Amino acid sequence: MASGSDVRAGQTLILLVILCAAGGWNYHRNAVIDDAVPRPYRGYSDEELNQLTSAYQAEVEVQMARYRKSAAAKKVAVQDGGLLEDRIDEFERVQRRSKQRQARAYQVTENQILVEQLAQEQVTRELDRPIYKMIFRRLTSF
Repeated sequence: MASGSDVRAGQTLILLVILCAAGGWNYHRNAVIDDAVPRPYRGYSDEELNQLTSAYQAEVEVQMARYRKSAAAKKVAVQDGGLLEDRIDEFERVQRRSKQRQARAYQVTENQILVEQLAQEQVTRELDRPIYKMIFRRLTSF
């Protein structure tokens, strides 16, 4: 007949096996979830990521300066009267300037989004450094 300590040891062993199995299942589930998250800059090294971030930030600053300059440009008064052809030419000129400003705003916004994505990639990498933090997060997060 088994003694009480043998029964407790067996129960502890069963509990340990269940915890290991649950941890392994949870790790695998979280690894699949992590891999499903789109991270377009995952393959870049930290150095390349830092260079890319600084380059895009510099580009955003240049584009913002251009956009502010074009937005602050004096507005030319629209001429009233005149021939219909002159009015059409004036309308096309104003519309062309408006589209140029809009295109600059889109460029700035696109590059700001890229800078945010790069920053998010850097944050994700910092959360998983050193490797045991990533393993622990995958084992314990539900």
